[in-house]
Amino acid sequence: MNGVLSLRAPLYLRNLAILKAYGGVAYKLVQCACVRNRGVEDDSPRPQKGTVNSEKLSSNIVRARSKIREYGLCNPWEFFVTMTINPEYFNRYNLKEFKKVLSQWIRNYNKKYGTNIKYLLIPEKHKNGAWHLHGFIMGLPKEHLTPFTLEQKLPQYIREKLLKGEEAYDWRAYQERFGWVNVEPIRSREKATSYITKYITKDLEATVTELGAHLYYCSQGLERAKEVKKGAMAATITPDYENDFCKVNWFDGSHTVEELSSLIADDEHIISS
Repeated sequence: MNGVLSLRAPLYLRNLAILKAYGGVAYKLVQCACVRNRGVEDDSPRPQKGTVNSEKLSSNIVRARSKIREYGLCNPWEFFVTMTINPEYFNRYNLKEFKKVLSQWIRNYNKKYGTNIKYLLIPEKHKNGAWHLHGFIMGLPKEHLTPFTLEQKLPQYIREKLLKGEEAYDWRAYQERFGWVNVEPIRSREKATSYITKYITKDLEATVTELGAHLYYCSQGLERAKEVKKGAMAATITPDYENDFCKVNWFDGSHTVEELSSLIADDEHIISS
């Protein structure tokens, strides 16, 4: 090349730290041992098929849990909801069709009442094979809900909540279309997100894969984590979790963006809070 050395950006970035904000209620700091540099082409030979370790943990479960935590923390959810299916109204065993009809029903509901209901739902299977859903909703006006009372025939766990002075509601419109439903106000987004993530299990992953369904369902346009800063680590901290590829720390909303950003060297500026 006429004695001129050709320089190109590195294919991989080493020891890169990335700080992300999760809706102002949590922050995630990831120290990556090695990250592919976007926009740089890889000229190396492709590995042959079959070389990937087939015994590693399901990446579908890891990705689903990560995404649920992101959506759970980044959006101002108002209610935790349990949605069941009355066999007189709908096929309790057809998860894909139920999700399709439910999504259209919510869209129609929003048009009819001028609401903007959004959801994050995880399917769970009864022992008899029937399905129900757990998850979060927001944008549902409280006046559309009817409080449960102790005079009604209710599951014991709801009666115990009412006896403690806690709230639980019926969503009559859903009940009349699909079946029994329980709607409860969310008091802690962090705790509710941690709780709902536990529904993503190997058994669920195996079952929905057989059906060609999904591990979770959510509305379009939900808020996602925002990158705050990235660069080389400027401090040494004990990780909450680590493996051969990364180290991860979670911080709650009591920390400030400025405080956490100081853990990363100023070779890159703050992008967003």
